[in-house]
Amino acid sequence: MRKHEDIFGQVSRLAVAVALCIAAMLAVYALAGRFTNTVLLGALIGFVLAMGNFISLCITVSNALDRTVKGDNPQKAQLQIQSSGVIRLVVLVIIYILLFRAKFCDPLATILPLLFAQVSLKLIEFFRFLRPLISSRS
Repeated sequence: MRKHEDIFGQVSRLAVAVALCIAAMLAVYALAGRFTNTVLLGALIGFVLAMGNFISLCITVSNALDRTVKGDNPQKAQLQIQSSGVIRLVVLVIIYILLFRAKFCDPLATILPLLFAQVSLKLIEFFRFLRPLISSRS
């Protein structure tokens, strides 16, 4: 049960961070006078794709670690994680190509949330690393 709480905590922190970045992005679009329904739709789709990608990564890594703890080969777990990464990337590229070819949403507003997720993950981990250092000085 603890594993699921950890994953839920990571996903919720990332969702909040990405949502804040998307809000800032939408504000920039509005200030530039380029805010449209396709921008909003692109931001929403981008958020869903970014979060789905991260949740898929969490599930894959968690399952691979569980198998390794139960005595499975660590190299097999590593291969599973790597192949999952390639599959996730291919699926994302296919989805993005279909969305952009259909002119369903704004391309930049759809791709940026995926980048926001990457930056947010780095910042979350950075501050998680600093938290024990800061609290030990108090």
